Amino acid sequence: MEERMSLYIGAVDDDPDILYTLEAMASTQGWHMATSVDSSRSLKWVSDKEVDILLVDFHMPGMNGLEVISKARQLSDQIVLIALTIEEDEKIASELLMAGADDFITKPLHLADFKSRIRLHGKLVNQRRSLNWDERKKGINNDTLRVIVRFLKEDQEEVTWKEVSNHCDISHATAHRYLEYLANRGMVVKVNIYRDGKPGRPMSAYRWSGN
Repeated sequence: MEERMSLYIGAVDDDPDILYTLEAMASTQGWHMATSVDSSRSLKWVSDKEVDILLVDFHMPGMNGLEVISKARQLSDQIVLIALTIEEDEKIASELLMAGADDFITKPLHLADFKSRIRLHGKLVNQRRSLNWDERKKGINNDTLRVIVRFLKEDQEEVTWKEVSNHCDISHATAHRYLEYLANRGMVVKVNIYRDGKPGRPMSAYRWSGN
């Protein structure tokens, strides 16, 4: 039986039908897929480390694919960037690679090609994860980080590390370490609160900063 990788994929394209097709193909492999027609949103995924692989349409109004790939590469040297294009032009391919793309997939999309390319680059994702020494030394796991970030974004209120621990099914120490990591990066705001109107020592609480 073929082993399946746990991958978080993002896709940005101005054609909703293409995004629907990508979601359908990803679901057949058990891969998590986030889609958007908004280039800025896709860059937010990269900044927040929500995706391992980002698929970028080359021809888009406003910020084109080349610009998105260049900005995404500046935000992360770990993410895998794949351009989606209808053209097989050597000059365009060279520009994409110079901007920071790892590969490109030509349209129209086919499941067999999509599946093989993503599986291939899934191995690159794992290699880059293993080289991410800074976060490994801090004991930060990307999958755990995403679960916590998703909870913070959905809650919209200040939460304590105990609440994060309970909701995300992780230890109190782990919840506290990840929240402090996010606070140090400016991704969450740390505040002191008093619960239930009780006097005494305040509790530390955290909320998503929106940055």
